[in-house]
Amino acid sequence: SFEIFQSSLFSSTSKSLERSVQSKAVNEQLNKNISLFLIHLSPYFMLKPAQKCLEWLIHRFHIHLYNQDSLIGCVLPYHETNLFVRVIQLLKIQSPTHKWHWMDSIRKPGVPLARGTVITHCYKDLNFMDFICRLVAKSVKVFSECPGNSAQLRVLLVFYASTIVSALGAAEKITDPIVSMLLPYIQKGLKSSIQDYRAATYMIISQMTVKVTVETSLVHSLMLQITKTLSKVPSLVREGVACLNLLLQTQKGDKLGKKPFHHLCKTPELVTLLQGLSAGYDISPLLRYLLPHLVCAVMKSDTEEQEESEETESQLYVKLLEAILQSIPLEKDLDHLLAAKLLEEFISRGTEIESDPTKMAAFGQKLLPLIRLLERKYPKALDSVLEKHLEDCTDEADQNLFHQFISLSLSCGKYKFLEDSDTSLLLSLNHPQPAVRVLALQHLKDVIETAKEGFDQSFIEEAIFGRLKDDNKDVVMSALCSLEIFRKQVSPEVVVSSLLNIFQRADLSKDGKWYKVLERAVKILVQEEILKEKKELLDGAVLGLLPFMVITNPNSESSDWKMAVSLSESDLCSLHPLLKGWPEALEEAIKSSSTTDLMGVANKKMILLFSKNMTSGDPSLLLQLVDDLILATETESDSMRQKVTTYIIGSVLVQCCCNTQMKESYFSVAIRVFCFLDKKMKTLRASDSDEETPLNWSVETTEETLVPEDLLTAYIEKLSNDQTAQAEESALFLFLLKNFINGLKPPLSFTEEETWWNPESLNQDSKDYLHLLLGLFDLLVCGASEGSNAVQYRALMNLLLKVHLKDSEIFFKFLSILWTYSYNLSNHLNYEVSAMLQTKALYIGYALLESQTYQKKKQLLSPSSPVVISLLVNLGSPVSEVRRAALNCLRSVRGVKESLFHPVLQHLEQKTEEIVSDPTYITQIMETLFGELETQPKQKSQKKKLSEALENILDCVQNPVFPSYIARNLMKILHEIHGEMILSHLLPALDRLLEKVFKKPQAMLKDEVVLLHLMLRKFNEYSATLLCKNQQSLDLFIRSLHADKKIYEEIPPFQITALGQITKPFFAAVSDGMVQQKLLKVLFDLLLNCKNPLCAQTVTSVFKGISVCAEQIVQELEPPEKTRSLATVQQTRRQKMQQQRKPQDAELAPETSHFSWQRVMLILELLQHKKKLRRPQVLVPALFTLLSRCLEPMASEEENMEYTKQLILSCLLNICQKLSSYGSKTPADVLDKEKFNVEVIVQCIRISKMPHTHHHALLLLGAVAGMF
Repeated sequence: SFEIFQSSLFSSTSKSLERSVQSKAVNEQLNKNISLFLIHLSPYFMLKPAQKCLEWLIHRFHIHLYNQDSLIGCVLPYHETNLFVRVIQLLKIQSPTHKWHWMDSIRKPGVPLARGTVITHCYKDLNFMDFICRLVAKSVKVFSECPGNSAQLRVLLVFYASTIVSALGAAEKITDPIVSMLLPYIQKGLKSSIQDYRAATYMIISQMTVKVTVETSLVHSLMLQITKTLSKVPSLVREGVACLNLLLQTQKGDKLGKKPFHHLCKTPELVTLLQGLSAGYDISPLLRYLLPHLVCAVMKSDTEEQEESEETESQLYVKLLEAILQSIPLEKDLDHLLAAKLLEEFISRGTEIESDPTKMAAFGQKLLPLIRLLERKYPKALDSVLEKHLEDCTDEADQNLFHQFISLSLSCGKYKFLEDSDTSLLLSLNHPQPAVRVLALQHLKDVIETAKEGFDQSFIEEAIFGRLKDDNKDVVMSALCSLEIFRKQVSPEVVVSSLLNIFQRADLSKDGKWYKVLERAVKILVQEEILKEKKELLDGAVLGLLPFMVITNPNSESSDWKMAVSLSESDLCSLHPLLKGWPEALEEAIKSSSTTDLMGVANKKMILLFSKNMTSGDPSLLLQLVDDLILATETESDSMRQKVTTYIIGSVLVQCCCNTQMKESYFSVAIRVFCFLDKKMKTLRASDSDEETPLNWSVETTEETLVPEDLLTAYIEKLSNDQTAQAEESALFLFLLKNFINGLKPPLSFTEEETWWNPESLNQDSKDYLHLLLGLFDLLVCGASEGSNAVQYRALMNLLLKVHLKDSEIFFKFLSILWTYSYNLSNHLNYEVSAMLQTKALYIGYALLESQTYQKKKQLLSPSSPVVISLLVNLGSPVSEVRRAALNCLRSVRGVKESLFHPVLQHLEQKTEEIVSDPTYITQIMETLFGELETQPKQKSQKKKLSEALENILDCVQNPVFPSYIARNLMKILHEIHGEMILSHLLPALDRLLEKVFKKPQAMLKDEVVLLHLMLRKFNEYSATLLCKNQQSLDLFIRSLHADKKIYEEIPPFQITALGQITKPFFAAVSDGMVQQKLLKVLFDLLLNCKNPLCAQTVTSVFKGISVCAEQIVQELEPPEKTRSLATVQQTRRQKMQQQRKPQDAELAPETSHFSWQRVMLILELLQHKKKLRRPQVLVPALFTLLSRCLEPMASEEENMEYTKQLILSCLLNICQKLSSYGSKTPADVLDKEKFNVEVIVQCIRISKMPHTHHHALLLLGAVAGMF
């Protein structure tokens, strides 16, 4: 394409051409050629040949003076390059009035033109925007004449799209001049077949329409041009449709005409495109335009004169509409729009051809599949439109056409007018008059019986279940009659749910006439076969009907009574195990009691029978039944029936807990029952009013063992008369609580367990029992403190103590759990003891301790009792009131002088205020008291007493009888006390816990893990000497160093804590060198074998910190059998000669024992950074021995041997540098010259091929030369 410019711009004649003397015509032709050439050159501007061409044009034709616009147009797409700046620097644009003066700012600094500057100037200066658009249009025209050259436009078109779109986006407002200026170029872009130009145009249209609302005529024009040329570039059809959708989304979409619609419908694979777009975008704007036109096109008159092409076009529209309905979801009310348009156009077209039955029939046949498809996909939308039209339709002709339309649908029957009514079935079912609704249901029943067409199943189902929710009993009865016939075609679950819903809404006490409806509902319910198959449904039905089985009215004429008797006589009682024997029990109650006693007797029999059925039934179903019954009590209803049922269910559940025959799941049931009672009692207490008149009744004086009949009768009567019965309800549930306390039986294992106050040692049943005792105590303590029933709660508290906590010793052990359980990290009892409960328990303990005899106090202060230890733990509580209450308790026992704890208690009394003020102060007190027991100038007797007290506390820490959470908190209190005596007392516990860590890590409690960490911290400089005296302490410490398992994610392994104890003072305090050697060996072994990076890092850190003697390192470095070889130069030469004579000897002589080069390498790495090393010269012979071994043939097979050599040489160099600090020459008594085997270093250089090794060896030789 450049050949055409050979003769005009690059010929030999052009060398002598001078523009200034040429005619106007010649210059115009030259400008034209230069402009065309620069358009062709622009895509190649960044190439060297193109730049040479540009230089020629500047030099020869002065284009930088005469053709500035064309030159800038050529280089503008590259405005972010340095070459562009070079071109601009050639231009004379300094004048403020110059067209390109805005680029002058980049001339001097020589920086590229920022994209932001171009964009800003583009929307501020429309001439510049026009320049870009004209440049692109001209370039497209030029390259369009050369087929296959469209790729050369890519750079320019990318610049065009990004600049114009960004400028439109950055502009605050898109004005009319901008739109007017862009429109001609948009039209050119839409007509172009060049893909990138068209894509850029779509982007510009989208950006413009998002920011500004244009006139409808312009929207129509753009739509028409887009749809006309959609197929021109097949690869961009999707983008064109998306642009069209955005245009309709942002602009007013009405009165846009049919032309764009016809062009759009001719687009190949339109529905597929729309389906793809709908998956990721909202295409409702486009569908909102398309669908109404599509419906109008489908409804086109089917006249005989219709041409064949028109018929084909009509079929195309039908298929298109069907495809859209099938594959594209109609959202945002589009389904309603389509249904309304279909009906509207049907009536409009039908009016025209109604007189011709043949045409009308053909028309209906054509629309039938469409209407049925719409009905299947969007039944609610069609129903809504039809209902609306039915209400508004008054014209008879319209009504006829409307009925013809609905006759095409599957469910046409619901819109037909009933014979005995002036409305359709659908409207009759929702008519405000009950009588009309009843008639409609009767008609529906006939439809079901005769199986008439035009009624879809969903409509019948919806109609029946809708009327079952009716508030008129006659309507509900009619709906039940229809359901009885239709029920087999409906989901049984829905039938059961709907029938039970009737019972929830009906209130027989207010309207007894509902009885017949409920009776009919029960009859249908028991006919459901699914109740026998699905246990969940049967359970739901029984629990839903249970309130109607409870006797709340003894009058045999009342609806309540009739309903209860009817349910007892139904087949329901034979289906569910809970109701087994109820018909006989009720009949017996009726025969054996008077009307006045009947209510109490019948309900008593129900409680006994149901609880017996539950405990004697299938044990595997018991827990689920208990949960279901409790759930039934939580129904949000204040009706008398529901309240009485809640009490009856509560009585049944409590009676179950009183049944000693129930072995399995006893405590699981008991916990559930207690949770129910606890929640109920708290609710009653929350609504307790001081104005409530208390009953002349007491839990202590009531003799009934099951139901206080008089109280229950009074409760029901008050509720029946709509009176508040708060006092009676509270009394009834207090009575249930009494029965629960009396009936609760401890497990056999609990009574035999001496250490039952340690939750960690109990089995699950004992834990559950203790959980119940804690819950009961909490509930009763709260109730006894305030409220109108405080006296009753106190009586129940006395009963709890009498039945379950028989004497003061047991009670104090129970209190010790309450005092300390909040510190537990594992929560074995699944119970939360609040600070409030803990404080109350401490004050109760104080009151009780004050009343104890001296002898009893002495017994409570014995080492085996948890009382004092539990109180000591509370002195570190974060709650000040807990600390104060614990101090009160301790003060009440300070007078027992024989107690081992006496000196401690005496000292604590003097620091009461400090302890209450500061939770950490107890640690300081203990440190002051016991910290310097050996050095304090105290009397021997006083020291002995303190020592015995400390030993006693430590015995509690190590004794497994005490819970680990108490031991853990004792260790926190003793945090600042150290020494051999402390550590030696803890050794049994350390042994026990470490055994568990290695053998049963999964059984380790969180408290035990923390306790073990606290114990390991007692290995410190104050107790280090014990490791030399006591072999067990050393073994346990070494064992802890190997405990690398992380048992709880948030707690580090024991190994890390143990390693952290090996500090410089600790290691120095270990006086025995053999013990130090053992510890070093363990450290190096850990480093060799550990897989945890944290362990390796900690070992390195520990080794850096401790002060080590070089002899100890030698012990770890020397090979097992060759520890004394190659000590002198002569021995080295001798060995070298032997190797030459018998090279195979090295292969034939096996190692006598295992030698780990890896271990040596790790030790040498540690020595690299070791500063605190005593007598480093001792290492020299051992290091030369190792270096000699590195040079042996067998050693060369080891991995990283070169690195090992470098480490040895580096260590020797470090030693030399340390020794050189003694003076210019190293004295013989420090290091003998003979020990430095220079021959081995030289041999090392000869054998090794690694420059790094040579470098280390030469450095060492230099250092040795300087020393000797």
